[in-house]
Amino acid sequence: MGNTTKNTDEKRKAYKKAKKQRRKLRKAEQLMKQGTGENNNTRNEQSSTQNKAWRRVTAEDGAKKAVDRPLEAGYGVDAINELLQRRSAAKAEKNYGVSDEITKTLVRLQIVYDDDRSEWHTRAWKYPTGM
Repeated sequence: MGNTTKNTDEKRKAYKKAKKQRRKLRKAEQLMKQGTGENNNTRNEQSSTQNKAWRRVTAEDGAKKAVDRPLEAGYGVDAINELLQRRSAAKAEKNYGVSDEITKTLVRLQIVYDDDRSEWHTRAWKYPTGM
Protein backbone atom coordinates (compact mmCIF):
# COMPACT_ATOMS: atom_id res chain seq x y z
CA MET A 1 0.00 0.00 0.00
CA GLY A 2 2.79 2.41 0.93
CA ASN A 3 4.65 1.69 -2.31
CA THR A 4 1.57 2.58 -4.41
CA THR A 5 1.20 5.93 -2.65
CA LYS A 6 4.89 6.66 -3.17
CA ASN A 7 4.59 5.93 -6.91
CA THR A 8 1.51 8.12 -7.18
CA ASP A 9 3.25 10.98 -5.39
CA GLU A 10 6.28 10.69 -7.67
CA LYS A 11 4.06 10.69 -10.77
CA ARG A 12 2.17 13.73 -9.50
CA LYS A 13 5.41 15.63 -8.85
CA ALA A 14 6.78 14.72 -12.28
CA TYR A 15 3.53 15.84 -13.92
CA LYS A 16 3.58 19.19 -12.08
CA LYS A 17 7.22 19.75 -13.00
CA ALA A 18 6.55 19.03 -16.68
CA LYS A 19 3.48 21.27 -16.62
CA LYS A 20 5.52 24.13 -15.14
CA GLN A 21 8.17 23.71 -17.84
CA ARG A 22 5.51 23.76 -20.58
CA ARG A 23 4.02 26.94 -19.11
CA LYS A 24 7.45 28.62 -19.07
CA LEU A 25 8.04 27.66 -22.70
CA ARG A 26 4.62 28.98 -23.77
CA LYS A 27 5.22 32.26 -21.97
CA ALA A 28 8.66 32.66 -23.57
CA GLU A 29 7.19 31.96 -27.01
CA GLN A 30 4.46 34.56 -26.47
CA LEU A 31 6.99 37.17 -25.42
CA MET A 32 9.14 36.45 -28.47
CA LYS A 33 6.15 36.75 -30.80
CA GLN A 34 5.02 40.05 -29.32
CA GLY A 35 8.26 41.95 -29.29
CA THR A 36 11.04 43.03 -27.04
CA GLY A 37 9.89 42.30 -23.56
CA GLU A 38 7.25 42.48 -20.91
CA ASN A 39 7.01 46.29 -20.64
CA ASN A 40 6.33 46.60 -24.35
CA ASN A 41 3.83 43.75 -24.09
CA THR A 42 1.88 45.51 -21.33
CA ARG A 43 1.76 48.78 -23.26
CA ASN A 44 0.54 46.99 -26.39
CA GLU A 45 -2.23 45.26 -24.45
CA GLN A 46 -3.37 48.53 -22.91
CA SER A 47 -3.47 50.42 -26.19
CA SER A 48 -5.19 47.59 -28.05
CA THR A 49 -7.83 47.34 -25.32
CA GLN A 50 -8.50 51.06 -25.52
CA ASN A 51 -8.73 51.08 -29.32
CA LYS A 52 -11.15 48.19 -29.75
CA ALA A 53 -14.64 49.24 -30.78
CA TRP A 54 -17.39 47.60 -28.76
CA ARG A 55 -20.37 46.20 -30.60
CA ARG A 56 -23.74 44.76 -29.73
CA VAL A 57 -24.28 41.14 -30.78
CA THR A 58 -27.49 39.17 -31.15
CA ALA A 59 -28.47 35.51 -31.17
CA GLU A 60 -27.88 35.53 -34.93
CA ASP A 61 -24.26 36.55 -34.27
CA GLY A 62 -23.75 33.52 -32.06
CA ALA A 63 -24.68 34.90 -28.62
CA LYS A 64 -27.08 32.09 -27.74
CA LYS A 65 -28.73 33.79 -24.76
CA ALA A 66 -28.97 37.25 -26.33
CA VAL A 67 -32.42 38.83 -26.45
CA ASP A 68 -33.02 41.85 -28.65
CA ARG A 69 -34.87 44.04 -26.17
CA PRO A 70 -35.05 47.79 -25.83
CA LEU A 71 -32.52 49.41 -23.54
CA GLU A 72 -33.44 51.48 -20.51
CA ALA A 73 -34.46 55.08 -21.23
CA GLY A 74 -31.45 57.34 -21.63
CA TYR A 75 -29.19 54.51 -22.77
CA GLY A 76 -28.79 53.74 -26.43
CA VAL A 77 -26.35 51.46 -28.18
CA ASP A 78 -23.85 54.32 -28.52
CA ALA A 79 -24.11 55.14 -24.80
CA ILE A 80 -23.46 51.50 -23.83
CA ASN A 81 -20.52 51.32 -26.25
CA GLU A 82 -19.10 54.50 -24.70
CA LEU A 83 -19.55 53.13 -21.15
CA LEU A 84 -17.72 49.95 -22.11
CA GLN A 85 -14.95 51.95 -23.79
CA ARG A 86 -14.51 54.07 -20.64
CA ARG A 87 -14.48 50.90 -18.51
CA SER A 88 -11.75 49.36 -20.70
CA ALA A 89 -9.67 52.53 -20.50
CA ALA A 90 -10.08 52.68 -16.70
CA LYS A 91 -8.99 49.05 -16.37
CA ALA A 92 -5.96 49.66 -18.58
CA GLU A 93 -4.98 52.60 -16.35
CA LYS A 94 -5.59 50.39 -13.29
CA ASN A 95 -8.29 52.79 -12.10
CA TYR A 96 -10.43 50.01 -10.70
CA GLY A 97 -12.79 52.28 -8.73
CA VAL A 98 -14.09 53.89 -11.93
CA SER A 99 -14.15 50.52 -13.68
CA ASP A 100 -16.21 48.98 -10.87
CA GLU A 101 -18.74 51.84 -10.90
CA ILE A 102 -19.27 51.41 -14.64
CA THR A 103 -19.60 47.65 -14.13
CA LYS A 104 -22.32 48.26 -11.52
CA THR A 105 -24.21 50.43 -14.02
CA LEU A 106 -23.94 47.73 -16.68
CA VAL A 107 -25.14 45.06 -14.24
CA ARG A 108 -28.10 47.25 -13.27
CA LEU A 109 -28.95 47.60 -16.97
CA GLN A 110 -28.51 43.82 -17.34
CA ILE A 111 -25.87 44.15 -20.03
CA VAL A 112 -23.69 41.08 -20.57
CA TYR A 113 -20.26 41.80 -22.05
CA ASP A 114 -17.17 39.92 -23.20
CA ASP A 115 -13.94 41.90 -22.72
CA ASP A 116 -11.87 39.62 -24.95
CA ARG A 117 -14.17 40.03 -27.95
CA SER A 118 -15.36 43.60 -27.21
CA GLU A 119 -18.93 42.41 -27.63
CA TRP A 120 -22.04 42.90 -25.52
CA HIS A 121 -25.66 41.81 -25.55
CA THR A 122 -28.85 42.01 -23.55
CA ARG A 123 -30.81 39.20 -22.01
CA ALA A 124 -34.43 38.98 -20.96
CA TRP A 125 -35.24 41.27 -18.03
CA LYS A 126 -34.88 39.66 -14.64
CA TYR A 127 -36.72 41.71 -12.09
CA PRO A 128 -35.43 41.44 -8.53
CA THR A 129 -37.78 39.74 -6.11
CA GLY A 130 -39.55 41.94 -3.60
CA MET A 131 -40.56 44.65 -6.09
